[in-house]
Amino acid sequence: MNVHLLMSKYMARITDQKKIERLKQSTMKLVVERGFGGASATLIAKDARVASGYFYMHYKGKYEMVDSLLQEVFQELVTRFTELLAEGHSFSEIIETMIRFFFGMANSEPIKVKFLYVLTNDYSFVIDKDIKENTYSIIRKLKEMGYASAELDREITEDDLFLILFMNTIQFINQRYKNAPKISRFIKKDEDHLLYLINKMLK
Repeated sequence: MNVHLLMSKYMARITDQKKIERLKQSTMKLVVERGFGGASATLIAKDARVASGYFYMHYKGKYEMVDSLLQEVFQELVTRFTELLAEGHSFSEIIETMIRFFFGMANSEPIKVKFLYVLTNDYSFVIDKDIKENTYSIIRKLKEMGYASAELDREITEDDLFLILFMNTIQFINQRYKNAPKISRFIKKDEDHLLYLINKMLK
């Protein structure tokens, strides 16, 4: 094949990926700023500096775009949890690592945690069934581990565990963003304090 043709195809793929990444970043940014209802496909495309037609070439609409982003974020959590299980970590070790994982995300990509916070508190957005099932499969395994090791109060249900670990963590992080808008980085003291609170609730 012609070398110039190969190069042009390679460059086109790079350009395409850059556009997709801009769409992702613009989607998260606008959802955080305007909520799910206010982040239209047209606004997302405009902010990402791509044509609206290009947006619809890759996504059926705003919901599919947002849902795909949520899938990506949750997959990071599922992957990390699976790794921890495979490595044979205890219930308390997994809890601590996952909480610190959230803080790591908040420090490296704060928009992701803000994005999660907005969507989990936005009644106009319904979280995909697969995301719920994948999340609760983690919660279920954690609950069983906690019961078996007596590190978890048996009165705590799967719903309780989800609220304590997931919702409390993103709420805690976003409350800090609200109270200290200029915060640039969370420190270990922040992580340790939340872990202290969570451990109090689990036992």
